[in-house]
Amino acid sequence: MASTGRKNVIFIGMTQNGKSSLIQQILRYAGEEELSRTVGIGQGNFSQTQVCSSYDVDVPLKTHRLRQIEGPDDEEDKNGSYITPGDDFRFDDVDEYKLGQDVEDSGDRLPLRLIDTPGLSDSGNAQSSSSSSSSSTSGTMRVVDERHKLRILLSLQKIEHVHAICFVVRRDTNFGGDFQDLVRRMVALLTFSVRSTAWNLQYHIIHTNIDVDDRASGVCESRQRAFDQFGPGGAAHHFVDNMPDRDYPLDLYFANHTLSLLFQSLTKGSAVSFTNLYYPKSPEHTCNDQALISAAQQAMSQLSAVVETGRKKMAALQADVQRHTASAQLNQVRVDDYESKIAALDCDTLVVIDSEEGWTERNHAGGGWRLFYFSTTVPIAKVEKCHDGDGEWELESQTDTSFYIILQPNWLCKCYGKVTLYGTMKEVHKDELATLRTQLGPVRTRCQEHKTQITKANTDIATLESQNAKTTTLIDALKRDVTTIRESGHSIPLAKSQKLVKFFTVDSPLSAALAYTLQAKVPWTVPPLTKIARPAVKSKMQKLVRDAKEQIDACERTYKTLSVQVGIAQGIRVVTEQLKTPPAGVAKLRAAIAALDLWHGVALKAGQPPAGSRLQGLPELVQRLKTFVAKRESFPATAGSEEEEQLRGEITVFAAGVRDFARAMLAASAVALRELQRANWEEKATRVAAGYMDVEGGLPVGVYASLIRAAAVAQGGKEEPVMAVLAELKDVGELGELALDD
Repeated sequence: MASTGRKNVIFIGMTQNGKSSLIQQILRYAGEEELSRTVGIGQGNFSQTQVCSSYDVDVPLKTHRLRQIEGPDDEEDKNGSYITPGDDFRFDDVDEYKLGQDVEDSGDRLPLRLIDTPGLSDSGNAQSSSSSSSSSTSGTMRVVDERHKLRILLSLQKIEHVHAICFVVRRDTNFGGDFQDLVRRMVALLTFSVRSTAWNLQYHIIHTNIDVDDRASGVCESRQRAFDQFGPGGAAHHFVDNMPDRDYPLDLYFANHTLSLLFQSLTKGSAVSFTNLYYPKSPEHTCNDQALISAAQQAMSQLSAVVETGRKKMAALQADVQRHTASAQLNQVRVDDYESKIAALDCDTLVVIDSEEGWTERNHAGGGWRLFYFSTTVPIAKVEKCHDGDGEWELESQTDTSFYIILQPNWLCKCYGKVTLYGTMKEVHKDELATLRTQLGPVRTRCQEHKTQITKANTDIATLESQNAKTTTLIDALKRDVTTIRESGHSIPLAKSQKLVKFFTVDSPLSAALAYTLQAKVPWTVPPLTKIARPAVKSKMQKLVRDAKEQIDACERTYKTLSVQVGIAQGIRVVTEQLKTPPAGVAKLRAAIAALDLWHGVALKAGQPPAGSRLQGLPELVQRLKTFVAKRESFPATAGSEEEEQLRGEITVFAAGVRDFARAMLAASAVALRELQRANWEEKATRVAAGYMDVEGGLPVGVYASLIRAAAVAQGGKEEPVMAVLAELKDVGELGELALDD
């Protein structure tokens, strides 16, 4: 609450002692009639101000004088002159005078910020009937409790600087022991809170509901003497009629004159910083501090053991990484060797697969032609033919694996011919390539397995490092918290933890833990529940347990399908290897079809493939393959046909789809397994909580946290702190109320 050059004036007092109505009067004095109507005034036993309210106003500095308009016959010569009550004017003769007041405006303005605070006897609710009635009659006041004391300090903390503190006391307030204790406590609280600058605090005691009769009877002087016996030293007293009769000039004069004197004294007030207030600790707070330090030290010892265990696990994992790395490197060398050999053979380079040459002659007897005929096991990629002499090539014919041609010499001529057949390197070394690939598969698998183990170990190491880092951070935080508790001494700086410091107002180690933000680190116990609150809490806890159990059941159902899915994925990898190279024979093709058909049946039982996947057309493809195989067995000439090429292409596409689908299933399985593992852990926590709910005492904070984590798993959300549970339950008692108290 920045002052922006204004003097901040705080009004403090008991409920229904006239703070708000006094502020209204000041605003009207400054001509802020509309603003004055926004000030709430309590009625009966209720305080209107439950939080601090502020009003900015520029107050004119005026001088008010009482003029004698008409007096007794023996004082006619004084008519029109100024008079001073108490000197040449007696209150018991007031009826003999006709009076008026003159106002002289200096033209100066005093910029003020009027801050209306909750009543000192407020505690967030209306006063009890007994307290409020005695407040206005016998004067028995409720002593400021810890929570209300804190609420006042938190309100003042928002003000950067304070120039004056005005205690507002109503005329009929009895200065009894309770009230004196209340004032002493408040002065001591303010003095303690501002520390070294307390001597600069300017106090004003404003007595309200003081009328002309009170001034005449000497009440003002007697109340000032009585208040000074226990109030702050050097305080200025002001006696105000905050609701004067505006038709009575003497009432108006005293009301305005008293305010003008108050404003004159406020011009002299110096600023006192309120940005670093301190909350005084009680003896109970000190005991709680010691309990927290002991618990924190025990927690640090346990956490240090966790860190050491993590380090040992990381050392073992790092040894595994080194072992698997050496094996992976060795297998990678073999993989590279196999792949190098395969790359050299698996190419379209042309090599000679067969060749024939010779002479032929045509004479008078006729004949003389020569047949060049080849039948190979390797598809013919290229044919080279040449002849020397007088002749021609005739009747050439070629299939994938056969070739023939005739060399016909001319009449009475000789002719030389040569035919060379070429095949691709990969076709020539097809069997060798198959052997190399078969040998490569296990080596590559072993290499990949070692790499997978390395990745897993590194992931586990990273997880452990992260966990150890978090645990170490927690240990460091506990060390800092212990240092903070020890160094705090007998006070708590409000600026450090304005939101959590309210928990210091409840006398329990758990409350102190919450105030020091130790609630997640120290296993304290929530206060015992009331008989009314216990059923509601139990019902809430049971619902959280049910939600977590439903999530666990869902994970278990998912897990039951994992073995089937993983088996399918392994089978798919085998089928995929078979389909990488289009099958050359009917037996291999039939085996591939059977594998696809079998996979499809298992997948259907497992609820796969999903709608919209690339495998939706698998049954149709299987049927077409079966039909084609039957056709090929009946008509071998269909080998190498366009239909076969098309089917091979479709098989390749489906093989890619199978691989993609297998990877997706494995990834989903891994996620489900992780969720199941976490849910199993949460199930243990919920079982502990379920067994603990019927205990008559309090509920451990750790159980609250476990239940919230279990509920978060069930709801797919984030973990919530213990305070959120307290806020949600609403009836956990005093601590629960504080969790809701802003």
